[in-house]
Parts: sequence; C-alpha cells; structure tokens
Amino acid sequence: MRLLALETSGNICSVAAVQDGKPVAVLTFAHAMQLSTRLIPFIDQVLHTAGWRMGEVDAFATGLGPGSFTGTRVGVMTIKSFAQVHAKPVVGVCSLDVLAGEYTFIPHQVVCAVVSARKGEVYACVYEGGFEVPQPLVERAVYTPQSLHDVLLPFVGGEVVLVGHVSAELRHALADCPVCLAPIEYPRAETLGRLGMALLEQGHRDNPQTLIPMYLKPPAITMPKK
Repeated sequence: MRLLALETSGNICSVAAVQDGKPVAVLTFAHAMQLSTRLIPFIDQVLHTAGWRMGEVDAFATGLGPGSFTGTRVGVMTIKSFAQVHAKPVVGVCSLDVLAGEYTFIPHQVVCAVVSARKGEVYACVYEGGFEVPQPLVERAVYTPQSLHDVLLPFVGGEVVLVGHVSAELRHALADCPVCLAPIEYPRAETLGRLGMALLEQGHRDNPQTLIPMYLKPPAITMPKK
C-alpha cells in the first residue's frame, strides 16, 4: 500500500511517502507562516522523489493536531481534498499519538507526549507501551505544567519517556519526576504514515467530508463584532 502523509500541526512540518509501513521519501521544513503556498510544491517534490504519481497513492493520512491552528487546518483540508478527488481512503491521527508512536511499540514503559500550547500550558497525553497504535491512559487534554506533573506521578515508578517540545517551565515542574527526555520534538510524517497504515489495516476509515482538526481548546482569537 502506498500512503501519503502530511503532518502540519507544528512549527516544523513534514510530508512523507510511505509504502507498506516504511518511508520512501520524506521532506521536513519550517512552517514559516507560508504553508498554504508552500505545501503543494513540497508534496509534488516528495511524490517525485518516491517516483509516484498522485493517482498511484492508495490512501492518505493527516495529523489532526493539536498544535498550530492554521497549519493543522491547511494540512487537514489538503488531505481531505486529495481523498475526495481521487476517491481514496483517508485517516486522521491525533498529533500527540504521532509523537507517542515513536516509542509506544516498546513494552513495559509509559510514554507522555507534549505539544506547546498558549499561556504556558501544554497539550498532552500519557500512553501505555507495547502497542503499535498508541493507547491513551489518560485524556488527551490541555494541562498546566503542575497538573501534568500530578498526572504523571502514578507512572513514575517505571520507565517514563517524555517526547515533544519540553519548555523550561515544564522541565522545572517535572524536576522530581524521573522521566527520560526523548530527542524528538515534533510529530513526524513518516511516523504518521506508519500509524495511518496500521489503522487502515485494522479497518479504520475517516469520512473526508466530516474530518476536522483536533484542537482540544478553542483558538485564542475572536471574531470582530458587527
């Protein structure tokens, strides 16, 4: 199976062509507030490197966030359009799951994925190890550094891997928690592609007409009053 994956929820975005669970071509780039104009040329470049035509792609996957509101929306809308135009299956994956998926296949450990949010908060979730598709142990939600500390406390008797962008404030809050800081800070399209393919093989499909980003909290903007 050939799958095209877009992960655009962070400041660092990526596009991956994945075949049978393994990356064939990957391009990573900075968001740079120009995603809407840069994304399609980057997709074309990845397809060219992989030696694929868009019509030869069997399925699509997109990161759903949480993260950048604009970046996530652009990625989701782009994948939805491809899936509808080419009548191919699509799957959306929470970007926290994508981060956790770097390590959750390892048994007997707990993985905590974090993504920076506004006002010093983080989007986070804790996952059980030993599964190809990440299995949440707590709610995917917005946490303060202290509330995430409290959530992690019951798990620190074992091996806890913290993956994502970890701020100095969060490091300070977790100073008494023996966690291992992973080197990966942003969700990667090649990992998204592997998870998306596993979900598709399990029979999971999303409706491209109703697939929406996973914000976990409202955007910090308001519409002007009329």
